[in-house]
Amino acid sequence: MPIRLTFALAGPIILLLTVGYGISFDVENLAFAAFDQDQTLESREFLEHFWGSRYFETRPGIYSDTDLDRRLQNGELKVAVEMPPDFGRDLESNKEPEVSAWLDGAMPFRAETARGYLMGLAQTYLADQAARGHAGAVQAPPVNIESRFRYNQAFKSVYATIPATIMLVTILIPAMMTAVGVAREKETGSIANFRSTPITKLEFLFGKQCPYVAIGSVSFLTLVLVALFVFGVPVKGSMAMLLGGAFLYILAATAFGLLVSCFTNTQVAAMFTTTVLTMTEGINFSGLLVPFSSLLGAARWIGLTFPSGWFNTISLGTFTKGLGIAELWTDVVMLSVFVVAFIAAAAFVLPKQER
Repeated sequence: MPIRLTFALAGPIILLLTVGYGISFDVENLAFAAFDQDQTLESREFLEHFWGSRYFETRPGIYSDTDLDRRLQNGELKVAVEMPPDFGRDLESNKEPEVSAWLDGAMPFRAETARGYLMGLAQTYLADQAARGHAGAVQAPPVNIESRFRYNQAFKSVYATIPATIMLVTILIPAMMTAVGVAREKETGSIANFRSTPITKLEFLFGKQCPYVAIGSVSFLTLVLVALFVFGVPVKGSMAMLLGGAFLYILAATAFGLLVSCFTNTQVAAMFTTTVLTMTEGINFSGLLVPFSSLLGAARWIGLTFPSGWFNTISLGTFTKGLGIAELWTDVVMLSVFVVAFIAAAAFVLPKQER
């Protein structure tokens, strides 16, 4: 009763604080870089409007088309601006040079907001040119800005929401099932049967984990089939990377459920705790709502220390961006680390008398 009362009173406060501080639809600190092929005073003046903006976080410059493609694909950049070689000369002769803006369209809402920022800053530049009395700046805009989206040219939200939902569901359900399964034995007292057995803590935990890993794997395959054949969202990247990453992610989810179950003695407490923790992190700090790159301070550290953000990169990258082993191996390694860390922590916390 005291535990349930504590959850009932503290749970809503925790959720309110988490939502208030964690959920924000402000799109800021977008990773930005310029491919300046002109390198003139005029091109630098144009780019200064982006360098000084709070909406963009300036990264090292781009030096080739290949570099531009690679950095957009692996998520290092969200926005790239390409300045043509004759930008300054065309501007001086009033020829209306064309500037290309490349945006990561994997998350449509984010990309549309970023395009709005781009156009707003461009209008500020044009206004500055007009105020200086630039030739032709008042009669016609001296610069034509063409924005193009990568990885989601159709600009359909389903290409972003389906991979993100798979990420969220794949950690929520397996973690809850595992936590409740162990808590049920605690609640009924049947876990005491293991006191007389010679098995170790790790053997006991693995035995409890395996069935839910199998169930979670079947569930994930079902979700992928629904994504492919119901929603028409193809896997453009490495299927092997998606399946391998998902298996490690399910191992981490079930291991996290075991860890939670070691701290709780009832099914209600286990379910509530697991739901709050997985939903809070999976929604707020994994890149589902806002770019992971824009998270700062404690929010960024929370995202780095939970598996959802790492698997979200794999899910979105393989479904939408066409990423493979070369781009996603770091995320796979981190998921492996979470599996080992959660299992080790659960084995450490589990009292010997409860084996």
